[in-house]
Amino acid sequence: MENTRILHYEILRLLGRGGMGEVYEARDTKLQRRVALKFIAPGLSADTESAKRFEREALSAAALSHPHIATLYALEHDGRAVFIAMELITGGSLRERMAQGPLPTAEALAIARDVAAALAHAHRRGIVHRDIKPENLMFDEEGAVKVMDFGLARAAQASRLTMTGSTLGTAAYMAPESTRGAIGAPADVFALGVVLYETLTGALPFPGENPLALLYMIANEEPRPLRGIRPEVAPEVEAAVARLLVKDPEQRPDAAAVARELSLLTGVTPPLPEPAPPASAGAAASERRTEDLEIEHLPARREEAALVPAPRRRRARGLIVLGGLVLVAIGSVFVLRWASSRGAVGPERALQSRVLSDEAAVLILRGSADSARAMADSALALDPGNTRARFNLGQALRLKGQATRAAAMFTRTLNEAAKDPKLQAMACLGLADLAMDDGTWREAVRNLQRSFALDSSDYTCAQLGFALVRDGRATEALQLLRRGLAAWPGSAPLHKNTAFALYRLDSLAAAHLEVDQALATRPDYPAALGLRARIRARLGDPKRALADWNAFLRSRPGPADSTEVEGELRAAGAFRSGPGAPGGPR
Repeated sequence: MENTRILHYEILRLLGRGGMGEVYEARDTKLQRRVALKFIAPGLSADTESAKRFEREALSAAALSHPHIATLYALEHDGRAVFIAMELITGGSLRERMAQGPLPTAEALAIARDVAAALAHAHRRGIVHRDIKPENLMFDEEGAVKVMDFGLARAAQASRLTMTGSTLGTAAYMAPESTRGAIGAPADVFALGVVLYETLTGALPFPGENPLALLYMIANEEPRPLRGIRPEVAPEVEAAVARLLVKDPEQRPDAAAVARELSLLTGVTPPLPEPAPPASAGAAASERRTEDLEIEHLPARREEAALVPAPRRRRARGLIVLGGLVLVAIGSVFVLRWASSRGAVGPERALQSRVLSDEAAVLILRGSADSARAMADSALALDPGNTRARFNLGQALRLKGQATRAAAMFTRTLNEAAKDPKLQAMACLGLADLAMDDGTWREAVRNLQRSFALDSSDYTCAQLGFALVRDGRATEALQLLRRGLAAWPGSAPLHKNTAFALYRLDSLAAAHLEVDQALATRPDYPAALGLRARIRARLGDPKRALADWNAFLRSRPGPADSTEVEGELRAAGAFRSGPGAPGGPR
């Protein structure tokens, strides 16, 4: 097919063949860019049901947008063949890199961490890869790892064990439950564990000379001790890999937790390409709010303005303020160039670094992630020991949706701020925010407990209580929150989350009293308005529930939050049936 044309693609050369079909480099003549065309093997597209399933999964995978997932552009038909147009990745596969021998520990952990972040992104959207292995992990021109063929393995899976060319390689990465047909997100985590083990040792954790022997070993035997093959690997690394390879899928960590644990082990982030900018600021904000479905962030205390958690949505700012910030950012470049020629960090450079760090914190409050990141980077270039700037860099990265890199910044802040418990507490809060972003509530609880032990505050107490409720521990949360109210009486967030715990425990009258206390202090508190609407609906007071609902909508909550409240109001019968009925949602 080389040097031919199909639809609006000029096919240039064959890149390879695999179980899914042939892959060619091509030029998209409409968009004037190089792409990879993956032609589906005839055996997969001949069966009608398989073709429909493949098309559904391809369309789902095309919706993924992550810096470590190869982008699918289109699913095409030309009357003769079905093929996919996707991002062209030219840096080779992890298998090719492993041909030189085991990877350095830090490099292997960084690759696995980025793959785990990609898996977490997909798993949150209900998409499972099903075929994680070194051949499907490739590197772009900048050296960043990309997961290939997301969501496209299912169509080929039924016949995979009969394919002699790829049988052994695929079976080696199958989770124990996969042999019973249970293929879900935990199986991807297991496969990643096998990949990480192999990149560290150059060997598979479960030996076997053929697919059946491999599957037997995976299902019945423990993996070979990693440090028995490579003794210099740290025990905590061996333990982390072992957790990925446990037999019971319920006992494996999820992909988001794996990404953060590997960040903790490395403490560094290798150079990565920037993710493609969103189509619009509004779209980006909408996507963030959708991902943050059940997460509440309380307002920062004023004295902590330089270390505020990343906000949920962008705020409008005047052109004069924006112009001034741009001038400051430009000026920081010249300051950075001047400082790079100086020696050790002196008082002037340290002061300039602190000023830039504070500017970064202000920009974070305004939702200006790119400018905030530039400020924090400049502050760190002036004074690499400015741990507050490092924390603010983590906040900016989190605001941009770069969770893996943000976790690395928070972890490094935690390690470097040994003499600053308050800053350590904020770093733990940052890690907790990332855990809540992913819905990994148990990990959020652990980080919040550590933060609370380092620097107790009503903010941290309220967040910890909220995470405990979301983790299914409402009784424990209620005890904590009541102790918090004894220490900080009148705290609106503590009253609101006490009401939330009581609501989950079906103590509706007591919950109503608590949420009223929260709103007496802060009448425009969106989360409290939404919660009171839910409480009143369940108490059989639809008229006042709808009044709270409308006040809640006027507070401009995120779409995910309003969807959750609306769903509970509907379930409680607060809305009349029928579109546009009086009293219904507006």
